[in-house]
Amino acid sequence: MNVVVYNVSDAEVLEVVDPLDQTSSALDSDVDPLRPYNMSLVRPECHIDMIPSINDYFTAFNLWGVLLFTLGGLAVCIVLAAYCDTLRHVLRSSPPLVKTHSAIILSVYPVVALSTYCATVVPRAQLLAEAVTQGVFMAGMYQLFCLMIAYCGGEAMLISRVKPLSLSPRVGPCCCWPCCGFLPVMHIDKDRVRWLRVLVLQLPVVQGLVYMVLLVMWAEEQSLYQVNYMYLQPLVVMSILCGVWGIIMTMKMLTEVLQGYHIQGKFIVLQLVLILAKLQGVWARLFVWFGWLPCKPPITPTVYANLLYNSLMLWEMVLLCLCARYLYKRPLPPAQPSARNSHFTITSISEKVPPAPTINNNTNAKF
Repeated sequence: MNVVVYNVSDAEVLEVVDPLDQTSSALDSDVDPLRPYNMSLVRPECHIDMIPSINDYFTAFNLWGVLLFTLGGLAVCIVLAAYCDTLRHVLRSSPPLVKTHSAIILSVYPVVALSTYCATVVPRAQLLAEAVTQGVFMAGMYQLFCLMIAYCGGEAMLISRVKPLSLSPRVGPCCCWPCCGFLPVMHIDKDRVRWLRVLVLQLPVVQGLVYMVLLVMWAEEQSLYQVNYMYLQPLVVMSILCGVWGIIMTMKMLTEVLQGYHIQGKFIVLQLVLILAKLQGVWARLFVWFGWLPCKPPITPTVYANLLYNSLMLWEMVLLCLCARYLYKRPLPPAQPSARNSHFTITSISEKVPPAPTINNNTNAKF
């Protein structure tokens, strides 16, 4: 129904307004005036941050979309094949103390690849995929700390094998903090090993709680998640910095002890999962913010950015998984016996000593 607006004085028709026609108002509400959008790429009916349902998503795809899904599935298959081959080698050839930790670290790559591929197929699963990626990386980081302890033969053997004054807090990424410049090299003992463990263990705990809060906000109202996302990022960054700080302190302390275990390469290959996920997530959001992506409803700029991000992550997981396969299949040095497995043989003298010959003083000497 149209509403006719008259000029009361001369009964002139000024305009005819259709209350159902909300094209211009929808555009004004969906395009944030603070964002530097390229308006040539934005259609009047475009909702910039809208994520379509899976039904609308698939109906809008063409041959290029099918090719994108096929390549993503191929990347997942390569990651799974490399993971299974490496896991079989670890279970057969690694020492018993390190098998579980190595298996959990290697599981990071297929889990990230599968969750990323799910977000490619189901666009509304993007936040869940990011939460899984973050959580499994943090769990893998703690398992890497446990793996270094296991390579040493346990905490007791670690303390006995390293130099007494070997724990230096002046390492990255927190060495630039003013308080760290005055910290001396510390004596390593059981309490300090426990504090190192706490620094790394808080990673999966804090990150899991933060993403649980974000998921609850997203489930309640998507705009609520978008508003509060940036407020929780300082907590996320502080947690990551402290956890990586603890790992690097441990690695530097064990540099001489763990020669030949390729621990630095294993740390870099694992850390790249987080670096790539975070940095690429930032530029994907910047692409949406600056309006550098087209809007062809129901494929919005946010969907385009997520597709680019997920496609890159899948093939990056292929490269990282192959690098991890190379590192974990290399032979390890002979394992050092742990303190609890050391056997001490105590011998006792059970044989009787024959008595010494006695001298008879009463014997008469004959001359």
